[in-house]
Amino acid sequence: MTPLKIRASTIARLAVAFAVVLAASPAITVRAAGDAAAGRALALKNCVKCHGSDGKGDGPEVAARHISPPPGDWTDKEDMSEHPDVFLRNIIEQGGAALDKSPQMPAFGKKLTPAQVNDLIAYIRTFSK
Repeated sequence: MTPLKIRASTIARLAVAFAVVLAASPAITVRAAGDAAAGRALALKNCVKCHGSDGKGDGPEVAARHISPPPGDWTDKEDMSEHPDVFLRNIIEQGGAALDKSPQMPAFGKKLTPAQVNDLIAYIRTFSK
């Protein structure tokens, strides 16, 4: 079998074409495959104290503990669209300090399973649809 010979100019043109297609394509977003109903139960147990039952980041602990900056507002569509699920997974599992966010956001990586984190992400996403 003869090796395929491709000229450098052809490779360069293909690379440019590929870059143009990627630049013109909308961002691909991969969503966690979780159960929002199960995530709601987890949020009620672990998150509403700070994020609030309506997801606005104004839970009772915010004022009581003088949390500044306040927790993220899950209802802010623009802000939430800038955070892919991998960001939410990382901040839930590793806590705020690991991502240069509020150190008052605790890490839940040892408390929640990966499936539970998916459920929680699915629930969080319901606020910004």
